[in-house]
Formats: sequence, C-alpha cells, structure tokens
Amino acid sequence: MSSTAPLDTGDTRLYVDTDSPEQGSMGVFYPAYTNERHTDQYGFVCGACRSAGVSMDTMGRLECRDCGNERKPTQWDAAYL
Repeated sequence: MSSTAPLDTGDTRLYVDTDSPEQGSMGVFYPAYTNERHTDQYGFVCGACRSAGVSMDTMGRLECRDCGNERKPTQWDAAYL
C-alpha cells in the first residue's frame, strides 16, 4: 500500500492511495481515506489539481468541482437508455 503525504482539507486529514488511480479526462483520481490503514474511505482526490472537491454519482461518474476533471460512469442505468 502506497500513500502520499497526508492532505489537509481544513477540518479533515486525508491519506491518498496512489496505488489505485482512476483515469479521468485531465488526470487521475486517487481514493482518499481518513486513516493511514486505508480502511475508511472518504472519497477521491483529483490528481490534476490536488483538490478533495470531487463528487461521485450513483453510476460511478467522478467530477472535480475545481478544475473540471471527470471520469465517465462505470455503470449504466438501463431505464435511461
């Protein structure tokens, strides 16, 4: 398990897992955890701008609110098609 230096977001310290990147449109997304053992996932950190302001919807789409980096959905809703 690899991790970068902790990322402080003001009120939360995040531990970033650099071994499990998810490819985005402008860079990768890294899973972020609230503990060093990587057992309590917080969300994702954008590799393009190092922001923790990443949102994820129910279909697995990731989007960074700060730079616009995004990952397409990993699941599809059959009702939508």
